[in-house]
Amino acid sequence: MARKMLNPVIMATVIVIVYMTMPILSIFISSYLTTYAYMILAVCLLGFILLSGGLDRINSMAYMIFPFAVYVVLTLFINTESILIWGYKSMIFLMPVILGYYYINYRPENMGIFAKFLIFAIVITAVTTIIGVIRYPEASRILATIAESDDVEAIEYWWNNIGGYDFVYTCVLLYPIVILAYKVKRINRLTFIMAFILLMALVIFSEYTTALLLVVITSILYLADRRLNANNLLFWGLTIFAAGFLFDNIFSQFLKWLAGILSSDTLTERLTALAGGITGLENSESNRIELYKMSLSGFWSSPIFGRLLGQYVISGGHSFVLDSLANYGIIGCAAIVFMYRNVYRLFFKPFKGYEGYGYILWAFVQAIILSLVNTGMWLNVLTFFIPVTLSLIFNRDSEDYYENSLDS
Repeated sequence: MARKMLNPVIMATVIVIVYMTMPILSIFISSYLTTYAYMILAVCLLGFILLSGGLDRINSMAYMIFPFAVYVVLTLFINTESILIWGYKSMIFLMPVILGYYYINYRPENMGIFAKFLIFAIVITAVTTIIGVIRYPEASRILATIAESDDVEAIEYWWNNIGGYDFVYTCVLLYPIVILAYKVKRINRLTFIMAFILLMALVIFSEYTTALLLVVITSILYLADRRLNANNLLFWGLTIFAAGFLFDNIFSQFLKWLAGILSSDTLTERLTALAGGITGLENSESNRIELYKMSLSGFWSSPIFGRLLGQYVISGGHSFVLDSLANYGIIGCAAIVFMYRNVYRLFFKPFKGYEGYGYILWAFVQAIILSLVNTGMWLNVLTFFIPVTLSLIFNRDSEDYYENSLDS
């Protein structure tokens, strides 16, 4: 009976996974009528998770979700949309955190189902995205900057299941886990090579420079031992940083060479700018350095409350972390710190004793770097996609997973 009672929850979660990874379903759900159906599904699913375990589960989840809820409340103060839309976006923001915590803590025996659906959805969308951006070369840039969900071009791309900014960087963040799966012999060499080619094609044709650089850096870890741990990862990081500093000329030449062999004008311009260092970036067409400075200046103009008390503060709009500092001041900074602390403590630290923990830790560090240089916190990847995929890799049960997860 318990198994039958759980089936609707499994199906609801599968819908959520596909919604997060397949734009064609996302645009279908985001139509006028089906948006409310999805909201009802999400509310029922979250309500079941919170209420089915009684007061103890509510208390444990309330403690876990508190900093994320604080951040959501802070966004209300600068919200320019209706309360309904704000509530919908807040629910989407919180859903992967609650889902990840619930299934890892209480339903680990079903994790394989979700991981397999996730992998299937990502592979399908990666293939259709590559085909789509070859057919519509401008699609990736439009989807990265789209502001309105009813944009005619964006809708056409979504119906062709072309993944945008969120999807491409989701794949990039999952790449260290793919390397780990190969290192611990959960996938064979041919599967790994095919996954790598698919990812490189996705990143290059989508023309996201930061994504390309992160893939190149992560690929260096392929040379590391499968027992890579936190200390080894630190050593690799310091070595790569020192090499980049000492051989900056060679690094600059490599970027220019890379820019020269790519057919994308966008990648060529940005890699050439990066090859020129800070000066090159400041003189580039898309001057992100200036956007980061705007957010920092906004923070220093109102460091305590940011825009929360109605003060006029400018943010650059290109960094989740820096923009949050500008918009919410010290309070926002504290919320960010505690959000990342909870993400690490609840979703990454439990893997510390497992072989290849360094690859897992790099996925977490990579997400923080991405949040510094781009928008988004990637909670769907950090708190749901990565944990369920790792559970499939390691075949873990609930006792193994949580015996040390709440220490310190």
